[in-house]
Amino acid sequence: MDGIRIFVHAVRMVLGNLETALRIAGALLIVQLALTLMAGDGYFMSEPMQQPMMYGMQGSFLAFVLGVLQILFGLWIAVAWHRFILLEETPGAYLPAWNGVAIWAYFKAGVLLAFVVIIAVIPMMLIAGLVLFPFVAVNPAEPSLFVGLLGFLIMYLPAAYLAYRLSPILPSAAIGEKIGLKDAWVETSPSGMSFVALTVVSVVAGWLIFLPAMLLAGHVLTLALIWSAVAQWLTVLVGASILTTIYGHYVQKRDLNA
Repeated sequence: MDGIRIFVHAVRMVLGNLETALRIAGALLIVQLALTLMAGDGYFMSEPMQQPMMYGMQGSFLAFVLGVLQILFGLWIAVAWHRFILLEETPGAYLPAWNGVAIWAYFKAGVLLAFVVIIAVIPMMLIAGLVLFPFVAVNPAEPSLFVGLLGFLIMYLPAAYLAYRLSPILPSAAIGEKIGLKDAWVETSPSGMSFVALTVVSVVAGWLIFLPAMLLAGHVLTLALIWSAVAQWLTVLVGASILTTIYGHYVQKRDLNA
């Protein structure tokens, strides 16, 4: 199925160009390491209200600055990675070239995509609330695995499916060949169900890559934090590669090598 092949192709794209990936995204890795180490054991806390407390104790201003840098580097890297794969535009020795026009276009396309997905997901959230309430009300502190799977099927899976179907607008903005939402939807229509498989594979792979960090957290915290930072860095690159692969395969009609 194309969904699995897209994921495998994206992973191979990163691993096969790891030196270039470090030249493009090395700065993000440093920022990610700083954020994760600064969070300490709070990184693994499940309670969202504990995060602001943790950042307040360890420097909220620094956390804010690093967070902004993380977003900025994320946009910069995604654009540079798309351009490297699709246009063979090589980066510099330590940082990719700054392309303000492409980065701004990518940001606007990302905001548009997020807006469309959020609007589409609102009805699903209402349905999920009605369906899940009886199960959550029984034990709100510890939702069951069943509740999590049901929430995934009702909300996350449709949202991810829609995002993947419309995602070609992002790489197209990065390389200056803008296409609209309608065009993106039409181009990806031949393999609609493949994006369902792609979503499931991506979620499972993401869980597996972060699993060692969760297991190490209670024993060797520093190693767990470093693992988490590197895993999140790889997740960003593989995610960008997935979008690149979708654009290359469905819009530019390139073959999948997996």
